[in-house]
Amino acid sequence: MVVQKRRVLSISAVACLLACLFSGYAQGEELEPSALSTKAWVALKAGDYKKVSVLTDQCFKEFGEEAEKQQSENGEQITQDNASSFPELNSVGTCLFILGQSLAEQGEKEKSAAVYTKLIKNYPDCHCENKQGYYWKPAKAADRKLAESLEKETK
Repeated sequence: MVVQKRRVLSISAVACLLACLFSGYAQGEELEPSALSTKAWVALKAGDYKKVSVLTDQCFKEFGEEAEKQQSENGEQITQDNASSFPELNSVGTCLFILGQSLAEQGEKEKSAAVYTKLIKNYPDCHCENKQGYYWKPAKAADRKLAESLEKETK
């Protein structure tokens, strides 16, 4: 009976390890930049604001340095045609936009505005691909969100 329990535990441990490896939570795994922004969109839609924050932090830790390089070293105009060549910049900028949305939905207007301002100032060239395959600029959308927020305050 003891031997049988050990086998069950060993099989469970192996199953858990395999599940971790295939689910993307294994240590040392390299995520695609867009995976984090996609997960952040899903978390935002689910109202899981804590997860949005965690994913944004993770995105900055993994891709922030490269995103800054892509933004500052960008000698060419980023367009619909070449936007996919800047995945780290796009992911970091998109996660910032999502975080701004998350904070706004929580009523954290000042924090949301600060995040939008950071996006506009530091990552103005980032792009986000929509479901139809077209790119839009989160910094421009953030600018509109800030303008809408100011308009509401003055009324």
